[in-house]
Amino acid sequence: MSNITLYHFEGCPACGHAKEWIKELYQEKPELKDAKVELVDVHKTPNFKAPAPFYYVPTFFVDGKKVLEGAVTKEKVEEILRQGLNA
Repeated sequence: MSNITLYHFEGCPACGHAKEWIKELYQEKPELKDAKVELVDVHKTPNFKAPAPFYYVPTFFVDGKKVLEGAVTKEKVEEILRQGLNA
């Protein structure tokens, strides 16, 4: 299983959607609950440093590799969760 990290910040509408879709997908597809996502608020994390540069949030990393930056859909979030399970 892979490490999934979601970089976000409070008040970001797209980040809010991404977090809500994670919750919905855990409810709708119980097999995805094992894909744990670490949430990192880039504004509230002291000495914040990502594994690679990014400019937009939400940004997802799987095992330290950037897999999505910026625009996000529920379908893309599901793909990322599945990717985390299948690694």
